[in-house]
Amino acid sequence: MKVLLTGGAGFIGGRLAHSLVSAGHGVLALDCLLRQVHADPEASAAAFPGDLVRGDVADGDAWDALPDVDHLVHLAAETGTGQSMYEADRYHRVNVEGTRKATAWAAARGIPVIVMSSRAVYGEGAYVCRCHGTTFGPPPCADAQPRASRESDPHRPVSVYGQTKSLAEQVAGELLADGSLTIVRPQNVIGPGQALHNPYTGVLAAFVALLKEERPLTIYGDGEQTRDLLHVDDLTAMLHALIDLPAATGAPRIVNAGSGIRTRLLDLARATAAASPLGDPGIVHVEVHRAGDITHACADMSRARELALPQPHWRADAAVADFVRWAWTRPGATSQAWASALDELPARGATS
Repeated sequence: MKVLLTGGAGFIGGRLAHSLVSAGHGVLALDCLLRQVHADPEASAAAFPGDLVRGDVADGDAWDALPDVDHLVHLAAETGTGQSMYEADRYHRVNVEGTRKATAWAAARGIPVIVMSSRAVYGEGAYVCRCHGTTFGPPPCADAQPRASRESDPHRPVSVYGQTKSLAEQVAGELLADGSLTIVRPQNVIGPGQALHNPYTGVLAAFVALLKEERPLTIYGDGEQTRDLLHVDDLTAMLHALIDLPAATGAPRIVNAGSGIRTRLLDLARATAAASPLGDPGIVHVEVHRAGDITHACADMSRARELALPQPHWRADAAVADFVRWAWTRPGATSQAWASALDELPARGATS
């Protein structure tokens, strides 16, 4: 089987490509090798274990140049939540129009497609309390507790990034309504291969930059916010299994990808510091709310279990330690890159 991976030279795409090749499949990548994502585009291209076509997923000419394949995994996307709030046109072009072109190309060839969406479509997600029952969006009262997001929950994105991912799901569903579409909504994916120089994504990379400089770790707010951390190897195993899974019938198959376990940002910072060879430099809190940020996120993994998909093996603390070990000896941006990205937001009206 030959599999086309858009964004194939990236963090997730590269990992999946090697997994597929090890199972005897052929792989092809369509990737624009954007420098915001790839510090060394040529090295990223060379590391891909198959042919790579350098092109933009939102450019129709790039799709016209591709050979036929047996399966498409559409990973390419702009992914910075904060950046999306002031680069809306760019995010819409890649995430929505790029998905439109990808799924139209696949539909014309009658091949199955996996589209990578995001937990960002849920926004603040679901809350439950005795007074209000289950609500979606900001908590309705102080007693409301967050509930893990289910695939059937309504979309309530609070960032432009989330909005574009929601629209991308809609576009893909309209073009592939024959059961050949699978939509995956990952939580926070971490692990070796994550960009260390991109200040618009990945709090772990920011923590590692601070640790290398022996500076305290910066947390926005009180640190009680929670995230669902998923090791890239666990996501790779799920995607590989979905490629091998027979196509559904009728409506798209939608599945969350996460650990199903909440990790507080405070605990994430402490786990990162514990994995550092330099010890714990402490934590400082910055009272700022970035537009598009949410308080809690966690996936309900019931559907993945129903589909008998591989379950996560990595605990959050072990996944964090694995990333820190990998990142420690590799070059990356200094902590000033993240500070500058934060300083940029007030001027653009993207903080409160």
